[in-house]
Amino acid sequence: MITSVTLPDGTAAVVHVGSLGWGSLTIERYGLPALYRIVLDELNADSTCTAVREHDGGVLVESLSQGEPGVFAYALALCTDPECRTFAESYEQEIGGRHPGMDFERAWASRQTVGDQDERDMDHEYLSAEIQDVNLHWLAQTDPDAARIFRPGCFTDSLLNLAHPVPGHAAFGLGKALEQYAAAKRDEGRMDRYGALFAGTADFQWDAFLPADATEAAR
Repeated sequence: MITSVTLPDGTAAVVHVGSLGWGSLTIERYGLPALYRIVLDELNADSTCTAVREHDGGVLVESLSQGEPGVFAYALALCTDPECRTFAESYEQEIGGRHPGMDFERAWASRQTVGDQDERDMDHEYLSAEIQDVNLHWLAQTDPDAARIFRPGCFTDSLLNLAHPVPGHAAFGLGKALEQYAAAKRDEGRMDRYGALFAGTADFQWDAFLPADATEAAR
């Protein structure tokens, strides 16, 4: 999908969109990394412009509507390519205007150019932490080690405490917890589960961890 957007500085741009929602049974069967991979593949399949080809691999996530347990994932790329803008405007003329269901995507695009670089970097770090907490929530449903070692919401809590430490409040030792979990999964031959904590973030390398049915020795 694609939508035109005018950025706060007047730049004519577009947002390329890939999106998909999964319910709890599908997540439990395939895992969130598979959902994120499908959404990123959809984003790249819909366009060959530089913005999409060089997309950093991050996604946005939110809960499914109406209280159903699950995740709706977005992969968004902001683009100023004239050809993409022409295509978006042509499409919107056919449907009688900009798609009313894509206000979220246009608002996201505008936020990418507001504030200084440090503020935008912090926004991206917080988004990554939110995604990791979503990953942790679902991973803890099937992996007792994840439920034992981590606390719910610990990625965003640790980031917030780093930015605004509370006097007398001991922060959760996220770094130590990650080390413990990595060691447990290495011993189990399930480093794919450790990698699943970071899936959907810009720093995640899709081929860096073993598939779920592999062992460390088979690498």
